[in-house]
Amino acid sequence: MSRDLDVVCFGEAIVDFFPERAGVPLAEVETFHRHLGGAPANVAVGLSRLGVRSALVTLVGADEFGRFARAQLSREGVDVTGVGTHPTARTAVTFVAVGPEGERTFTFYRHPSADMMVAPVDVDRALIARARLFHFGSSTLACEPARSATLSALASAREAGALVSCDPNFRLHLWADAAEAAALIRQTLADCDIVKLSSDELALLCGTNEAEPAAQALRERGTGLVIVSQGAGGCYFDGPGGSGHVTGERVPVVDVTGAGDGFMAGLLSALLPHLHDAPLAGLSQGAIASACARANRAGALTCTRFGAQTALPRKHEIE
Repeated sequence: MSRDLDVVCFGEAIVDFFPERAGVPLAEVETFHRHLGGAPANVAVGLSRLGVRSALVTLVGADEFGRFARAQLSREGVDVTGVGTHPTARTAVTFVAVGPEGERTFTFYRHPSADMMVAPVDVDRALIARARLFHFGSSTLACEPARSATLSALASAREAGALVSCDPNFRLHLWADAAEAAALIRQTLADCDIVKLSSDELALLCGTNEAEPAAQALRERGTGLVIVSQGAGGCYFDGPGGSGHVTGERVPVVDVTGAGDGFMAGLLSALLPHLHDAPLAGLSQGAIASACARANRAGALTCTRFGAQTALPRKHEIE
């Protein structure tokens, strides 16, 4: 089968509601603005804006928010062939409170939502086989049937010979047991070619707060390339060609929601051209550092406006 897609993302597409301005508690907000969200959906949109052919596999509800999500993804150039509709579960809705420094907290409405109900039968294996890379997060691993669907999709990607990328985007509130979460995520990451962790995920998933030993531990378990994002501090990488640190970029921060997703889109968009004819093991230290610099810029620009997708950069903004 022809690989006419670059990346298939798997996981949640939700609707985020943001206040008009930062620093206002949700109880006092009178007007909210609607945005498409969900980490895998954000990455798919971010990749499309950077000229990468992307698709999303998920479920949305048979409701107005589900129609909004699918239409918004299509407008952004994301292939929605794999976006199905659950007959009863609703599209997830999240209210986001943004602090004065851009920090955010979330109030989720998922009881359960459609994206949590995705089952193995909903996985579009033909779509996954069309892509060079499969990208997913950990939220759909938190409970059944989405856990089985995620593992099934991952197995399909492997069978099709695709690279596998993961940004856990770990959300402890989704899990009944933190120890079970850490064990399952660690096991899954060992089967990935590219893993991006944020600094605040290191202790739980790797047993240390330090980027270098955390990345080394994941590489020893089988991960090909590990990136640790450190916000304005840049990122650390450890891959086949070597390791190093890439300085971050500083921008006026409005809202950090989606910064990691923008980072991921920037990273993958820079790595994919190097992986056309060569395996991941052939990536040089310089190529990885250059990709990390692009990722840092994309992540930083995502912080400059409200909404996870609003400020996801386009190609001309990071080149």
